[in-house]
Parts: sequence; structure tokens; C-alpha cells
Amino acid sequence: MNIFLNPHIFSNLVLAITSLFVFFRYFRQQQVLVRWLWGIFFGSISLVAFTDLLFYAGVEGLGMAHEIFEAGEMTLGALCLVTASWCLIMRYESGSFLFYSTVGLGALLFYCITWYRVEYVGLIIKAFCILVTLLISCVGLANRQKSALWTLFSMMLLALSTKSGKLPLPMDPVDINHYMMVLSVICVGRAVRDQYKILF
Repeated sequence: MNIFLNPHIFSNLVLAITSLFVFFRYFRQQQVLVRWLWGIFFGSISLVAFTDLLFYAGVEGLGMAHEIFEAGEMTLGALCLVTASWCLIMRYESGSFLFYSTVGLGALLFYCITWYRVEYVGLIIKAFCILVTLLISCVGLANRQKSALWTLFSMMLLALSTKSGKLPLPMDPVDINHYMMVLSVICVGRAVRDQYKILF
């Protein structure tokens, strides 16, 4: 069987490429430290998708690497998303303290999850970070910011992607998860594009 006909491989490939494309397309004009925060978020998504792609392609010995990258996405990547979204919607210029404290806390949580092998805690952290980002988006909507609306859409799609197995769609839950994350990533890119635009 042609491995490129496997829907899981294709959806992972789409997610990895879209994440990198959106980052390099929309985030070049962001402040350096904020761009690094977004880069960690998008990079963690791409790494998980790429290792998943290799796993479905039949490459062996990637189980541990996949667990590590997935833990990084749920902890460090999720925390970077919260801080970067705050800087985006509140138009706040990240200082070195905010950047290093975010990365430091994310790295600490990542270390604890991988060291004690409690991956389910990562799901709780990711859900909490999505909720906090949604609240930040609501504050931005109160200030009529268009970027906040796109961020709200993005977090809703990201939250739905975690419940892909319960969605009544004629597709494998794994692929539903990947395509919803693709839409979420695109919405984040649109949020950055419309950073200084007013809703009405």
C-alpha cells in the first residue's frame, strides 16, 4: 500500500506544513521574544505531527520521542500560547522576564510530566491554557479587537479537536483532530494579521 494514501499520514503532513507556513507567513513582524513564544507553540505542534507521520509511515522506535514531543506541546507549547495571546490581544511588548518565566514554568511542567510519566496531567494543563486564552479573547472582544475574535475561534476549534472522538462526523477521530487543529492554526495566523484592526 502506498503510505501517502494513508489518511493519518496525510492529515499529519497537512498539520505540520500548515503550522510552519502560518508561522513564517504571519509572524515575521512580531517582536522577537513574542515571535519566539509563537515559534515554540507552532514548533511543538509540527514536531508532534511529524513524529506521528513517521509512526504511521512504519518507522519504528519513535514511541518515546512522540511522548516527549506531545508532553512538550501540552505544557511548554500551551503556556507559550497563553503568554503570546496576551501580548497579541493586549498589545503588550514582552520583556525578558515574562519570556523566561513562561519558558521556565513550561519547561518545569514538561520535566515533571516526562520524569514522573503522568501524561494525563498534560491534558489538564492544555485545557486550562485554552480556557485562559478564551478569557483573554473575551477581554479583547470587549475592546472590539478583531484579533480577539480570531483567537476565540481558534481556541474553540482547539478545544473541539480534543473531543474529536465524540463529534458526529464521517471521518476517523484522529484525522478530525488534525484538521481541526489546522483550522485553529489558520485562525491564529489571521489573528496576527488583524492585530490592529477594530471589529466595528
